[in-house]
Amino acid sequence: MAARLFAFLFSFVLSFFSFSIFSSAISPSSGCYWTACQSKWLGGCGAGHVSADQSDDCNGLCAESTDPPCLPFHSHFHCCVPETPRVTNKCVQCKSKLDFGKEYICCTDCSDPTIMNKGTKLGYCKTGADFAMQLKPQETFKWVAGPWMECSSPCDGGIRYRDVACYGSMSDTSIKHYPVDDSSCSSHDMPPRQEACNTQRCSESVSTMLLDERKKATGMSGWLVAFIVLLGLTATGGIVFAGYIYYQRTYSSNGFVYIMLEGYS
Repeated sequence: MAARLFAFLFSFVLSFFSFSIFSSAISPSSGCYWTACQSKWLGGCGAGHVSADQSDDCNGLCAESTDPPCLPFHSHFHCCVPETPRVTNKCVQCKSKLDFGKEYICCTDCSDPTIMNKGTKLGYCKTGADFAMQLKPQETFKWVAGPWMECSSPCDGGIRYRDVACYGSMSDTSIKHYPVDDSSCSSHDMPPRQEACNTQRCSESVSTMLLDERKKATGMSGWLVAFIVLLGLTATGGIVFAGYIYYQRTYSSNGFVYIMLEGYS
């Protein structure tokens, strides 16, 4: 019985070391990979590599023909090689990216990147995609002022307001401008949010309105007088013309008057 137990333990340890040596020999120098079956307690990844996950079937990625089922208490290790990010232009389009001030850190397949050291930006992508970095587009800030609202008073001085906010924009024209904190814009260049309006006195305002009404009335009466005069001249001309026609029909050229009386044939 003791001999069988010793043989089982010996084969267990031998299988563990053989799988460890095999996995170390084929482990890549970059990206992520699944190891062969190893002990869940004694197994692991190669030197400098990070264990990101464990699975009995490589999360469905292991082929049964090349990777037989693991022994009890054994599992495949998902190992990743930490690396510095490579320069790319794909980070902007990814939602799952990390903001590092002047640059973005991302995975080229837009999966979640894992950072191990924020100072050196050392990390990896669990999916095996390239661990990448992209410099942010140049960002500029400016004040944007809205239209003035209605004055608070029609006269004697009032106040009107408008919305003023700081907006950021990128050198990349495909990105629309967006609101940011007001501290991002220069306070010296900030347009006023309020100003005085309708500063004239109410009495002056009323006098001005009356004067305008009188001017309008005067202008209308002038036009009315001109129209009446023109109408009178037209009527006088019509009367004169009608009299002239009557005179021509009544008197002949020799000065005789022809009177046609009814009853004479």
